[in-house]
Amino acid sequence: MIKLISHLNSRIMKKIQILIIISALFTIGIFQTSCNSTGQSVDEEKEVMAALDKFLRAFENGDFETMEASMTNDAYIFPRAIMSNDSLGPIDNVNYRRINGLDPQMKQVINSIRESGKQPPFMKLEPKDLKITMLKEAAIVTFHLENGKSLSRRTIVLGKNNDTWKIVHIHPSNVVSSIYR
Repeated sequence: MIKLISHLNSRIMKKIQILIIISALFTIGIFQTSCNSTGQSVDEEKEVMAALDKFLRAFENGDFETMEASMTNDAYIFPRAIMSNDSLGPIDNVNYRRINGLDPQMKQVINSIRESGKQPPFMKLEPKDLKITMLKEAAIVTFHLENGKSLSRRTIVLGKNNDTWKIVHIHPSNVVSSIYR
């Protein structure tokens, strides 16, 4: 009887060990899948970063042609809105609706700097807190640009088409701090 109980305990223990191993392997598989759920390679993330960098350098230099070439033909943007306690004059909501192509405000910023006689690069755009979320054929990039009291938040969606990453959507927003530090 003792031998039978011992034998049963041994068989039960082996089954428990097998179940633990299977559970561990399953858990590891789920973890690896959730960490790299889209199967995107590091190379693709670098390609996204290169596409973003190309657009930002073109913006710094006022190169509208390269900026537009960095975007899909049907790309759209929400014109930047500045949230501030300081009055910037009357606000007309019509100026903040989604538009296709480059934001006219982007061109106005560059053209006004050009008119001052300054030569490119007109500004330095250094993304802070950059985060890239890779999806199957898309990437979502978020970052901040800092300029004194102003914090410019950016969300840029890129899509992959014919092995090329291009901007599909840009959503800028700016916040001006009312606290002086």
